[in-house]
Amino acid sequence: MGSQRPPANPPTMNKTPRRRAGIVLGLVVVLVAYALSGFYFVQPDQRGVVRWFGRVPAGQQRPPFGVAPGLHYAAPWPFCKVDVPRTTEVRSTFVGMPPALREAIAAGDTEAMRVSPATDVFSGDVNILKVTMAVHYKVGNSVAYLFGTEDPDALVRATVLGVLIEELASLPVDQALTAAKAKLEIDTQARAQELLDSYGCGLQLVATNLETIEPPRAIAAAFKDVVSAKKDGERVIDRAVAEKNRILPTARGDASRLEEEAEAYYQTRVAAARADADVFVNLLREYQLAPGVTRDRLRLQTFEKTLARVRKIIVDNKPGEPPTRIRIIDKDPE
Repeated sequence: MGSQRPPANPPTMNKTPRRRAGIVLGLVVVLVAYALSGFYFVQPDQRGVVRWFGRVPAGQQRPPFGVAPGLHYAAPWPFCKVDVPRTTEVRSTFVGMPPALREAIAAGDTEAMRVSPATDVFSGDVNILKVTMAVHYKVGNSVAYLFGTEDPDALVRATVLGVLIEELASLPVDQALTAAKAKLEIDTQARAQELLDSYGCGLQLVATNLETIEPPRAIAAAFKDVVSAKKDGERVIDRAVAEKNRILPTARGDASRLEEEAEAYYQTRVAAARADADVFVNLLREYQLAPGVTRDRLRLQTFEKTLARVRKIIVDNKPGEPPTRIRIIDKDPE
């Protein structure tokens, strides 16, 4: 028997390079896919926060906080982790008595009535009030938001409720129910925002709306009577102020006119008195220089003045009798 020659290309030797090529190609595909997984997109209502090994770079911790909307790239996991919290979404929560509890009480739910005192608030004069405040907030600092709170609704409710209780405790009940509502909303939002900023939670209050503030139902009628009486008093005061504003200008005008007339009369009388005094002084000087002439002149002036006011009436008598002359001297007009 002759010896047999081995095949020129053993099957194992042909398959080895192909396997290596396939493995390399697979690794390349995996690496490319892994590298491409680092691309991420931030929506217009979001801000991206990239963490390198759990730490946020300093550049993202300054305004406008985080990464702007658009397509971005970061090293894939486990080097980086990307969060995209919504920063323009306005979230809402309620402080005090929830609207659902209020509706249940209005529907006559006895269980809701039983638990409702837990939400009561005292005013400054120790009156009980039922308060419902709607609080609207959003994420102002995306970086602080991710690391500063686990339950933003609970944090906002607790903060605003604490401030609201303090504000109501400084106000009498009649002011809280009437004129101080707007001030209460503004002050509560401002103080609550200061506290949230101090917590470093990245939350920003948009608005605080005092939806309802009223006394318990059992004494609501008495409170309404008090409020109505106060409003009636304010209405009477407003009318009195309006009447005062109407009368005072007229009175001031009359007073000013009387003062001017009195001043004019005073000046006229003083001028006339001074003129008469000057005439008398001049006449005295003339009399001292020529007494006789002055007396005769004064006598003639007196006759002239007196006779100018004499009227003569002649009455015919019977035939043969002289006519009767009647003289009438008018009173001196001066």
